[in-house]
Amino acid sequence: MEYRITCISKAVTEDSVAVTDLGGIDAQGERWTMSVEEAAEAIAAGERFFLEDSALDAIDPESKRLLKLPACP
Repeated sequence: MEYRITCISKAVTEDSVAVTDLGGIDAQGERWTMSVEEAAEAIAAGERFFLEDSALDAIDPESKRLLKLPACP
């Protein structure tokens, strides 16, 4: 399956900001969300994740590109 990441949930502390969950809309128009850990496991199992037009080989919770995305509803 392929996942297009269009939104995030994040945790903010005094020292850092990190993505905790990813989300988007699948090919059937259904909204999906999963934790960063679940996404890492899915990538290891061969699932594909896309951010804009780029495939991701790994999920970095502190990625500036991910942190720029809007919050998931």
